[in-house]
Amino acid sequence: MKKINLNIKIVLLFAVVSLLASCNDCPLEQQDPIFLCQTRIVTMEEFNPNFTVTPGPIQGEEIVTLDARYNISIFEFPQNLASTGSFPNDNRFKGTSQIPIAEVPFAVDNTLYYAAYVDTYPLNSDLAGDILLRQVNLALPNNTALLRLAGSIALIDRNFFNEDAQAFCDYVSANTNMISTAYQNFTTGNKYGANQLGAQVTQFDTNPIVISDQTGKIIGTLGGVGVPQPPQSILDLLNVSIAQKTAIDLLVEPGNVYAYIAKNGKRFVFFVSEIRETPVLPNRRRVTIMMYPLDK
Repeated sequence: MKKINLNIKIVLLFAVVSLLASCNDCPLEQQDPIFLCQTRIVTMEEFNPNFTVTPGPIQGEEIVTLDARYNISIFEFPQNLASTGSFPNDNRFKGTSQIPIAEVPFAVDNTLYYAAYVDTYPLNSDLAGDILLRQVNLALPNNTALLRLAGSIALIDRNFFNEDAQAFCDYVSANTNMISTAYQNFTTGNKYGANQLGAQVTQFDTNPIVISDQTGKIIGTLGGVGVPQPPQSILDLLNVSIAQKTAIDLLVEPGNVYAYIAKNGKRFVFFVSEIRETPVLPNRRRVTIMMYPLDK
């Protein structure tokens, strides 16, 4: 009897193995797709292109020392769900802490120079990404920050305080109509946040005029000793140009929720979750946002 039972077990084992081998081409059972709300969270630092140059121990040598909080990166929103975004550097600040906002060329003794207004921050239209963190202000009851934006933006809420990814997804889902209405009401005034609460306008015509050589190196301030003097017609053109230049910065605080259209045309909802100074030297200042991509 034991021998018969053993034979039966062997036969069943071969049957199971044969069945499994024959199912390599069996169709898989159809599964319903799983849809995940894909929030993103990023932290950006204050923009700071400053450095100092001091003479080195060898004649003609220069020693460059970066500011402790040196940073020339700008946050750029992603093109698709494969990325959380990027932080391109503004390479115009390599070797300089100021770039021209407006400039006009002129020549003296067949040598090319530029008369220019310069600044530490690029214009909104010239940003290498979407958000430049210009300044963090640490003050009670709420820390605030100034953001310089390249896209269009509208404030839709001031009191969302929850970094739970699912909670933010649920918030966006629950406020679809409000968000859609915000986008429908976008006008040219939303560009850079010019029409938003907390918008601050910067003009540059009170900045000193500097003279630079053809490589972009600043020689000195207009009127300084040894600084080439441009003709009045050049200064008139420069002043006409700078009068048309403005920059917009937006004052934000934690809990603010925004509808945003990025430089790449994609729509996002994001909220400011944290504005802080790190406890580690040199105490870098940062802003964290959580975002929800509306365009897949």
